[in-house]
Amino acid sequence: MPPLIAHFLTFLRHAAAAQSNGDARARALWLEAAAHLHPTDSGSIDALMVQLIEQQDLAQAVALVETVARLDSQSAAASVRLGYALQMAGRDRDALAPYRHALAIDPAFAQLRKNLAIALNRTGGDPGEERQLLEAAVAADPADFAAWISLMGARRACFDVDGSLAAALRAVELDPNSALAQGNLAQALKESQRWDDALVHATRACELAPANASLRTSLAVLHLLRGGYADGWPAHEARWNDPASMLTSGRPEFGKPQWRGESLAGKTLLVWGEQGMGDVLQFCRFIPLLAQRVHREGGRLVWNSFPQMGELLPRSFGEHIDAYSPACTVEALPAFDFELPLVSAPWMLGTRVETIPSGVPYLHADPAARDAWRARLAGETRLKVGLAWTGSLAHGRNRFRRVGCERYAHAFRELEGVAFYSLQPGATADVEAARAAGLPITDFTHEWRNFDDTAAFVSELDLVISVCTSAAHLAGALGKRTWVLLDVNPYWTWMTDRRDSPWYPTAALYRQRQFAQWQPVMDEVASDLRVLAQSRARF
Repeated sequence: MPPLIAHFLTFLRHAAAAQSNGDARARALWLEAAAHLHPTDSGSIDALMVQLIEQQDLAQAVALVETVARLDSQSAAASVRLGYALQMAGRDRDALAPYRHALAIDPAFAQLRKNLAIALNRTGGDPGEERQLLEAAVAADPADFAAWISLMGARRACFDVDGSLAAALRAVELDPNSALAQGNLAQALKESQRWDDALVHATRACELAPANASLRTSLAVLHLLRGGYADGWPAHEARWNDPASMLTSGRPEFGKPQWRGESLAGKTLLVWGEQGMGDVLQFCRFIPLLAQRVHREGGRLVWNSFPQMGELLPRSFGEHIDAYSPACTVEALPAFDFELPLVSAPWMLGTRVETIPSGVPYLHADPAARDAWRARLAGETRLKVGLAWTGSLAHGRNRFRRVGCERYAHAFRELEGVAFYSLQPGATADVEAARAAGLPITDFTHEWRNFDDTAAFVSELDLVISVCTSAAHLAGALGKRTWVLLDVNPYWTWMTDRRDSPWYPTAALYRQRQFAQWQPVMDEVASDLRVLAQSRARF
């Protein structure tokens, strides 16, 4: 901050302190002194704040407008300005209070409802409150394009899929050449299972903004979801530049090029785990094929993955690789010449739906640990079923893909001949609630240190029932009978309409037919589980 502006801020702070002390004369003198350095009217303060933000002097921008807000606590403009500066500084949670203060003063203040709705969305606030704000914004100005864009997501978060689609259509009506609106509409159409229409608008969005990585990633995922792997895999590389992706800041600085098919003669290829645990469990199947190619060319393959996997991966693939490392830093890795993210492996191998390596099991639990669990469960003669009812709470779609233990309890509590086990670490409260609701469920998750421990236990079960989360991928990779419960717009692996999975031959897919409607799914699963338990009881 220039010295002149620094002195200006100091004078404002003295004025605020004088006001707090009830000294009106001193307040006026300090404000007069400040005005000699920089205008203090609202427009000039706005301009100075924007200048500081553009210069990335975010701390001083916040300090400036925070002081001005203290000087005029009944000004909606001052509170909105503070909220905006806090948002620009990445402090959305702190922005909530000044925005709400402004809302109490002047609910119709320009941009206020939208800005508060954005802050609520980013901080996991109440979707109902977010929607209410945006509904008021579009009621006040039916041509408010940005409000309609945000309202699409807010209505979806409130499980109003028709209203979400209507908002997305309205945004496109207002600006048909907006890539954002076209991409938004594609997302809304996916929730309505209108896959062909979604592809049209996702493609149009990328035509309008070919450099937008978020839109390219969304189009790639849609191709993959529909089984269009030839188009999907190369387009999926855009995920590394997608600001909406958790990968944006998560790619290590390897200092070596990504492998794109160069000769590996005398070279070492590092394959490394990316994204979530479920992705590693799903894509590790490509390690043998990669190793075969690397070794055929006279190179070496080094594999790095998450330490949470324990010995599961090196035990299962040790014969194919030259070295395995669970190192968490680039410096601790073995030497290498090229690197390849694990999820890029099918792209490099030219994988299509019909060529997915689908042989199971391709993961193998520790035999001694399996024996120990088999002995502990030997007295249980009923069908042994593992349950997972939610994915990561931080996942953007978890509110839609989670079933919830309460639904399991309602659907399964009267079934006979079934013993239930939790596969949900850290969900003690859910387990206790399920028991209170009449579902006797056993919880051994506190004994598992890593996925290798979990794999040993899952290997001794008869069936796993899971939403789309790592438990489903683990069970499928172990070759266990697995029933996967899917919402209308599932993760691309599960495709759009198949009952089976080309990735996991022992999996059966139970799909929602309508958005957010789990009851028909649970009725079908409970019926099939009853039949399975009865057939086992006859032997």
